[in-house]
Amino acid sequence: MKLASLKHGRDGRLVIVSEDLNWFTDAFLIAPTLQAALDDWDRCEPQLRALSESLEHNAVPRGRFHEHDAASPLPRAYQWADGSAYVNHVELVRRARGAEMPDSFWTDPLMYQGGSDGFLPPRDPIPLADEAWGCDLEAEVVVVTGDVPQGATREQALAAIRLVGLVNDVSLRNLIPAELAKGFGFVQSKPASALSPVLVTPETLGDRWNDGRLSGELWVQLNGRDFGRADAGV
Repeated sequence: MKLASLKHGRDGRLVIVSEDLNWFTDAFLIAPTLQAALDDWDRCEPQLRALSESLEHNAVPRGRFHEHDAASPLPRAYQWADGSAYVNHVELVRRARGAEMPDSFWTDPLMYQGGSDGFLPPRDPIPLADEAWGCDLEAEVVVVTGDVPQGATREQALAAIRLVGLVNDVSLRNLIPAELAKGFGFVQSKPASALSPVLVTPETLGDRWNDGRLSGELWVQLNGRDFGRADAGV
């Protein structure tokens, strides 16, 4: 099942997207927004699946899905926790700003709490007041969870995953060293990021989703040009 939010108000309008990403149907009668669906997932999820099936059979009203009409599936969220589990990336980024990477990062990943008060629409330009700030991109895999109990086990955390997608985690590299030198975390150097136009339920990914890890090639483009192809499963 594939879910998206069309641009509408501050929290978007929830729609189901077809498997081929060409069509959508409105899910408003089930839940007006994705956040509303997540808050009542046990009730909404089977109804959303039934609607998705009807869309595949062209049995419900539908419209053309255009990514430029989409907000981030969650235009704002209650929590945004970014874990740096790809240690090679962490090592390179820290080295670039003259910081050593502790050996503990191999077993105790770095995590920070980012700003979730607003995510950029996936196809909108990234606003930047000054190029000297060093705007950079990070292609990342993101999961959206339901409620995760405090002190959750690995199995409980995995069971809480509702949706999987991608995120462009925007960084202002030239602001980071001075901000971290203050002894606290990112604020100004980590502006709003952008989620992928569509989030999917884990089973949609087939064998590419295994034990909480997404495998496959993550194809990155910068302004329409190939930039990198990372193996997300490594």
